[in-house]
Amino acid sequence: MNIHFKYILLLFLPAIYAESIIIDADLSEKDWDKAIVIDKYYETSPYTLKPGDLKTITRIISNKEGIYIGFTNFQDNSSMLSNKSMRDEGSNNVEQNGVAIDFDGDGLKAYMFIVTLANIQRDGIRPLGGWPEFDWDGDWEVATKEYDGYWVSEFLIPWNVVLMKNVDGLERDINITTFRYIAKDQAWLNDTKTMGWRTDFLSNLRSIKVGNFTKRKLNYFPYISKTYNSVTGFNEDKIGAEIFLNTGTGKQINLTLNPDFGQAESDEVIVNFSAQETFYSEKRAFFNENQSLFDLSHYDRYRVINTRRIGAASKYDCEISSSEKNCNDAKKSYTDIDFALRYTQKNNNSDVGIFVAQETDELFTKGRNFYAFRSKNKIGSRSVGYFLTHVVNNFTNEKATVNVIDFANIRSNKLTLYTDILSSEKEGVTGFGLRSQFVYKPTQLSRRSGSILYFDDDFRLNDFGYLKKNDWFHIGLGNDITKVDFEDDSSIKERKIGTDFNYDSDTSGNSNPIQIRQEYNFKYKDTSSFQASWDLKTSGKDTTITRKNNDFPFVKSKGSLSFNLDYESPSYGAWEYDWRIGYETANKYQTWSSEGYERRFAKIAGSLYPVDDFRLGWQFRVREEDEWLNWIEGNELAVFDLTQKIISINANWFKGSKHEVRLKSQFVALEAENPISLISDKDGYLYNHDSIVKPFTDGITSFQVRYKYEIAPLSYIYLVYTKGGRVYDDENERNTSNVFKDPWDNPDNEIFSLKFRLKF
Repeated sequence: MNIHFKYILLLFLPAIYAESIIIDADLSEKDWDKAIVIDKYYETSPYTLKPGDLKTITRIISNKEGIYIGFTNFQDNSSMLSNKSMRDEGSNNVEQNGVAIDFDGDGLKAYMFIVTLANIQRDGIRPLGGWPEFDWDGDWEVATKEYDGYWVSEFLIPWNVVLMKNVDGLERDINITTFRYIAKDQAWLNDTKTMGWRTDFLSNLRSIKVGNFTKRKLNYFPYISKTYNSVTGFNEDKIGAEIFLNTGTGKQINLTLNPDFGQAESDEVIVNFSAQETFYSEKRAFFNENQSLFDLSHYDRYRVINTRRIGAASKYDCEISSSEKNCNDAKKSYTDIDFALRYTQKNNNSDVGIFVAQETDELFTKGRNFYAFRSKNKIGSRSVGYFLTHVVNNFTNEKATVNVIDFANIRSNKLTLYTDILSSEKEGVTGFGLRSQFVYKPTQLSRRSGSILYFDDDFRLNDFGYLKKNDWFHIGLGNDITKVDFEDDSSIKERKIGTDFNYDSDTSGNSNPIQIRQEYNFKYKDTSSFQASWDLKTSGKDTTITRKNNDFPFVKSKGSLSFNLDYESPSYGAWEYDWRIGYETANKYQTWSSEGYERRFAKIAGSLYPVDDFRLGWQFRVREEDEWLNWIEGNELAVFDLTQKIISINANWFKGSKHEVRLKSQFVALEAENPISLISDKDGYLYNHDSIVKPFTDGITSFQVRYKYEIAPLSYIYLVYTKGGRVYDDENERNTSNVFKDPWDNPDNEIFSLKFRLKF
């Protein structure tokens, strides 16, 4: 019998258990001889499915503590890259091993555990119908070590790292896949011929039997923090705690009391003059722990829960206050939180969860209460869920409720269907929403997809969730084909051609420009890549720029054609770079003295990593736009000659395994010149107007230096310095250097923070 066939048979035999394994990247313990062995790996990015050029041997074994995975990665030492990075930071310049585990074996989600040769952990969740997300941090062990001609990684994934459903008997079925990344080739290898961003990922995992162990976990995280803002004089000392209890019987409670939700990670600066709110990802640890059940979203278009709402700035009405000055002085950019609680329970074919958060009543304002209930049921190859959210605004006495029924139907490895039916009620006004989507893969190297979105004008999601816009009807179709079978003498490794069609309108039938996009992606054998794309937009109606003014609901927009080119270099030893250029042109308007707009974009970025424990990254972006259309009020608008420049500098230094220093900075300069006043009529046509419109400048600074010391796993000391501000000026002309400089010289905030977070 072929030895590889024997290994496959072992996967379906009763589980084999380990007794005593030390996580030290040394697989010499006798228990490893009893492990399941995997030694067949296939290239899945690019998706050639060719056997890996470098040999990989993986062993899997379990005991009452958890699942142990040991990788032996054969490779010439001179080609091994071990550049350090922050936890959860993706990097192409370091060797990696990983495992994805569906602990319940139901195909609804898998947890991903990845380690680099530099022993940097990365973990996340891959839900059914979504993309891998790496905000979640689990408590698991791993060690790596380099040997002569190979390197080793050794994992211990404890049973209580995630919430698992209860099962009867001595064994449970889990689904698993293992993978390896080879940095010099920028290639991923996988043992089950799949990858995390493929739609059929969860259905292609390998089923194995392990011991039906349960393990209780109680973690207590007290913290002490001090924050001082030298600009505002704000000075705060806080004491609080987080408690995580996994009963080991399919139930988990997460509780935080008087939490410190001050971010140790700054957001990217985004200048947004549109009517659509910018979405920011969650960076606070508590809201990312065990949150996957409550994560129902559709790309960047909506999320039923957006936890960034909790603790956001409160509403103040200082004009009715008896002390308007004191009221204005009391305003904060955030709201303190009394507590937040999350309870989740897994049953055989269903998950149930409850989420509650209460903000603090403060001077001149009152906090909000947030409630959510979530259930999800597995019925064969289908899943049906129910979602309820409710928000009480104690300051305005407003209540907002959202109901969602979500449905996923896996018809085969080729076809998956998704549907969300949503309704909202706020102050007696009801709204309706719908998402329906299919993903079809006729072959392993092709993909077709389509989606329909409908949100009526009364649908409200943004009290607790996030919705890009309501009063919205959308049809999207996509098709892409990948080619990987090139001749040996070809420089191309992978080519992908994608075509997308998007139609958008409001619910009254006012059609936005129809967009057709085609994109060509090339990956080369020297690890460089090149992307070219064009976008064609028809004429149409811009239904958002006038903020849905009843009398002037839209503005006529002209058709446009744009091109974009993007290149990423191979790694040149200790550095690499990438650039992007874009150009867009449109016809001129006939009703005013328009010349037709042009938009130009350029980006150049680079990374320098002279040693394994230091990395410097920089980026410069510039955007120029003629006839940039901006809303003023009502049906009054204006066009400007716009120039926006962004400079970003990031640096990370890692001293040993405990110390981390990170600098993150972004400087934005926006100049809007040569204004022309316009007015729109009820048919959306624009005309010259005699209102006075001033040119303006907008400068933004975001700067942060953070030192982190790891006392023990998940126990840290943070020392953070943050400086930032925004200076808007429509009175004085400023040159670019002053627009960059003024927010630094006149910051809104200059904050020093110290925080101890300990795990018990």
